[in-house]
Amino acid sequence: MASDLEPTVLRPQADPGLDLRHYGRVLLKRKALVLSVWALVLGVVAVWVYSRPKIYKASATVLVFDRAPQVLGSEMSEVVELSTGSYYRNKEFIETQIKVVTSLAMARKVAERLRLDHDANFWKEGRGAPSQAGARHTLDQAAMRLLGLLEAKAEPGASILRIAAQHSDPQVAARLANATAEAYLDQTVEYKVSSATGAAKWLALQLDDLKHQLDRAEMALWEFNKKNNILSVSLEDRQSLLSARIAKYNDALTDLRLSRLALDAQRKQVLQARQQDPLDVSLPFVAEAPEIRKIKESFFEADKGYSVLRQRYLDQHPLVLEQKAKVDAVKGELARAVRSVLDTTESRYHQAVDTEQRIAAALQEAKDEAMDVNKREVDYRRLKRSEENTEKIYTMVLTRLKESDLSGQLRVSNMRSLDLARRPDAPIFPRVALSLLVGGLLGLLLGVALAFVIESLDTSVKTHEDVERIPGLIHLGMLPHIGVGAQGAPRGASKTELNDSDLVVHRAPKSISAEACRAIRTNLMFAATGRQIRRLLVTSPGPQEGKTTTAVSIAITMAQAGSRVLIVDTDMRRPRLHRTFGVSSARGLSSVLLGDSQVADEIKTTEVPNLFVLPCGPTPPNPAELCQSDGFRALLDQLAQSFDRVVLDSPPVMPVTDAAILSTMVDGTLVVARGGVTSRVLLRAVAAQIQSVGGRLLGCVINDLSTQKRGHGYYYRYAYRGYRYGYAENEDSAS
Repeated sequence: MASDLEPTVLRPQADPGLDLRHYGRVLLKRKALVLSVWALVLGVVAVWVYSRPKIYKASATVLVFDRAPQVLGSEMSEVVELSTGSYYRNKEFIETQIKVVTSLAMARKVAERLRLDHDANFWKEGRGAPSQAGARHTLDQAAMRLLGLLEAKAEPGASILRIAAQHSDPQVAARLANATAEAYLDQTVEYKVSSATGAAKWLALQLDDLKHQLDRAEMALWEFNKKNNILSVSLEDRQSLLSARIAKYNDALTDLRLSRLALDAQRKQVLQARQQDPLDVSLPFVAEAPEIRKIKESFFEADKGYSVLRQRYLDQHPLVLEQKAKVDAVKGELARAVRSVLDTTESRYHQAVDTEQRIAAALQEAKDEAMDVNKREVDYRRLKRSEENTEKIYTMVLTRLKESDLSGQLRVSNMRSLDLARRPDAPIFPRVALSLLVGGLLGLLLGVALAFVIESLDTSVKTHEDVERIPGLIHLGMLPHIGVGAQGAPRGASKTELNDSDLVVHRAPKSISAEACRAIRTNLMFAATGRQIRRLLVTSPGPQEGKTTTAVSIAITMAQAGSRVLIVDTDMRRPRLHRTFGVSSARGLSSVLLGDSQVADEIKTTEVPNLFVLPCGPTPPNPAELCQSDGFRALLDQLAQSFDRVVLDSPPVMPVTDAAILSTMVDGTLVVARGGVTSRVLLRAVAAQIQSVGGRLLGCVINDLSTQKRGHGYYYRYAYRGYRYGYAENEDSAS
């Protein structure tokens, strides 16, 4: 029997990573949403495109040369320089011209030239837009409207300026573009001419003023020359003469100072010599004097004779006295001669000092005269410089005035019209094909994105992958939706039979629901490794998720396999098995646990062979304590010995603790999740709670899946392809 097999455990497969089939199933599941969004966006774009007025664009081009033609030669410079210069200056120049073309002044000039304020075609709007052709407009209003229609830009890599105009009338667009280009070229020439003319007028006024200034400067220079008597000899020549004289005075003064220093030294010696005996004076300039030398020779001869006479005679001898008088006379003469030489030397010293003072005074006088000449030269140069500068400016202004006159008469510029704007054939806006294509792609992308967003926000369990991502859970199968008109109902079933969906496996054994339950039964038996599952707990995260229907369906398939099966209603808060099998709920499990009756008396037979039911009985005030009691555990052991399989229909896990307590008393726990309703978060919490108390999880069953939906029906089409069981209508609907 299948229950006695001990195969390997079914483990969840590893996440394969990117699953394109999953994305495909999401798109097929949400295809109605994707197509609706696509159709809505495409419709909105189509309505918007066909309701927009058509706009035509015409362009005229202007060629910008590096510089204007040099008609007057390279020596003559223009008043207004229109050359572009270097790359960066060229870029700035082009950007400036773009601003000029799109300026309000240019728009006003074009509006005035074309009389756009009275042009009805200019004020016409395209289809779908209100027309202003009948209203009265001012020139400023026309200029403002034209400014919104104009566009100017530089051609990449070329010195070409493109001037474009947009309008709902292609002919008007071409006319506006050509008129703007023509007005721009005319304004460039007019600006050059007007600038040259204005410059010429200003230069003429400046020339008259400079003429008067030059006359005054020349007269001031003449008066200065006359006043300072420099008509014949220039200040430069006088300065040269004074410089030569000062140089001579300096040389003479230097020589005199050196001579005076030497005489001063001799004078000091003379002053000392005056205190000495004339015979003792040893000054070279005194001793070497001829008269001194001659007198000294006479003195030495007289003195020699005196000495001889004294040796021969007495001192009072007349000859001695005579000779002594002669010696004294020569000595007196020597003293007078020495004093004369000394006086001469001192006289020469005083003469040198006097001469030095006179030359120093002459030098100072020459210097003063030179300083005066320098001062006059400063004034002279200032007047001369003023006269020369005024003359230069006068000459330059006169030359520039003649150039400006010629430049104003020359109407040329460095800009030429290249191409005139022609009437455009196709509108630039709206682009129907491109807009519809972009709208379709945008709608498709938006629909796909919205589908995946909704799918990602939907955290309910829908596929076996959702179950197998939860640690500790194995996907054991899926149960389809069971109800009136459901795919699991047998052909020809009465309305009464359809209403009792819990017994559809028994009453329609060849339905898809019955086959799904048999697959779950097989997977459930294979989920046990090394032991049999005699006590099975069926629970769910929350209420109304189909755990009772699943428990009854699995119990029926086990009974159909030949096992004696007892299904026990342990949901003592909201029991339902008594209604399913049509038995009394006056007594049941609670009565047995409270000792009011015996278990054998409360077990009821059902219409399903080998299937028995133990109803809940009266609702007790303490269900959790009854489930946790030793009596309940002993009752389970007793029932396991009497039946091959005991299936417990328990309360939900999250609201109460009954299911967690019961999971520790059975061989395995089966969790039921309602497809599209049960949250993966709750399912993960249920698995964690049962494992935390020591319960053994067998796996999970996804219940109440509608095979009409592609995301759910994929499993059934794959699992039951080729099997009809004679229910063609139901299988078609399932597919």
